[in-house]
Amino acid sequence: MKTRPSARAAAVASVAALAVPLAGCSTSSPGQGAGISVVAEVYPLAWIAEQVGGGRVSVATLVPAGTEVHAFEVSPQQVDELGRADLAVVSREVSAAVDDAVATNPPDHVVDAADLVTLRPAAQDGHPTGTETTFDPHTWLDVPGLPAVVDAVARTLTQIDPEGASTYGENAAALDERLATLDGDYRTGLSSCEQTTFVVTHPAFGYLADAYGLTQVGVSGFDEDTEPSPARVAQVADTARRAGVTTVFVPDTSNPKVADVIASDLGITVSTLSTITGADAGQDYISLAEANLAALRAGLGCS
Repeated sequence: MKTRPSARAAAVASVAALAVPLAGCSTSSPGQGAGISVVAEVYPLAWIAEQVGGGRVSVATLVPAGTEVHAFEVSPQQVDELGRADLAVVSREVSAAVDDAVATNPPDHVVDAADLVTLRPAAQDGHPTGTETTFDPHTWLDVPGLPAVVDAVARTLTQIDPEGASTYGENAAALDERLATLDGDYRTGLSSCEQTTFVVTHPAFGYLADAYGLTQVGVSGFDEDTEPSPARVAQVADTARRAGVTTVFVPDTSNPKVADVIASDLGITVSTLSTITGADAGQDYISLAEANLAALRAGLGCS
């Protein structure tokens, strides 16, 4: 696996810094009143752990909402949290620094979503990705694949805490049912659309496209800090023109500048899709995914 040097250096520095006493760590060990300690890389994985574990788990999330996850660097406190956790729920190649932290200070148990969903190649959409990843790392956006992650979290929590087996099993079954309903909503909602190609500045939605018969055209690579070349923008604009695209999508964590340029050039609209890396009060993974479905239906002219 190839990683960015800056991220690897940050992770090594973080581990070295653990020789210094740390304060402010939010994860507790079992028996200290916080239940089973779980550290999740991103919000959707934390949400799964919370839904499955219920009151028997205490969940901390490494990457804050609204953060560019691929450039995220762990703090010494977070490396310490990972090492002390009963369970880490991660998805490798999302953050090189998290991958290194898990490898150098491993928790007792790890559930890796990238081991559980069917991975799609990074360059499948024809966009430039650089060398930072070998597959599309946005595994939490694979709605049909998520029950495998849910069930793995339930199994692992049961190994850690056998007394909670019935709770974990029942909660996992209920969450699997909610995800199956969401999957059905997507299949129905995207089954009859005027366009099946969608343009998005940050190509995070390939799993969604694969699952529901759509074609994602990404403008940039997975690293949102690197702007696409003028030639790439022109190439995407030409693809959009020939496909009859009426909307260009921009993820909620991305700068809309490139989308605005393409929309202005083609006389089309800009719409937002959530990468679901965070949720405000009253929202959760399901509601954000349903909002994405509504945006796609409007942008693709679905009946």
